[in-house]
Amino acid sequence: MKTGCISADFIVNSDSKKNTIIEGYASVFDIADNHNDMIVKGAFKSSSSNRVKLLWQHDVTKPIGVITTLLEDGYGLKLEAEINNKTALGAEATALVKQGAVGGLSIGFSIKSSDFDKNGVRVIDDVDLAEISIVTFPANKHAEINNVKQSVFYQKSLNELENLIKQLEDY
Repeated sequence: MKTGCISADFIVNSDSKKNTIIEGYASVFDIADNHNDMIVKGAFKSSSSNRVKLLWQHDVTKPIGVITTLLEDGYGLKLEAEINNKTALGAEATALVKQGAVGGLSIGFSIKSSDFDKNGVRVIDDVDLAEISIVTFPANKHAEINNVKQSVFYQKSLNELENLIKQLEDY
């Protein structure tokens, strides 16, 4: 049986800029916002996380990551998203979110169906959601990031590579 060894020239380069995972509510139901709009449960029924973009401050030229989970619950539109820290803007957004300088969430949408209640509030019951942004001042004061964590993808990949190397050494 032949045995081999791994060359001293074998180098593993790791990407130290792990992505950041955020969780929160992009919209909270039954709250009149700063624009005198109120979104009700069911308004996002046709929204899909793979079509909705994650932006910085509603700027369509500043995507900062991807939305991985998007669903309505009894409270509002819940999301999980991954900020890409390999871009300068993503790293800046992550730093500001972690510091607490920015933590609001806001939505960009087209209204499909709405009506006004007796107080003049526009009640929105169906939207075409285009984007969710991390913002300084959300229109709905309850729409915010409530959890921030680092992605463990790279560490897991390095652990798997380390195990593979050990198997090769034992071969």
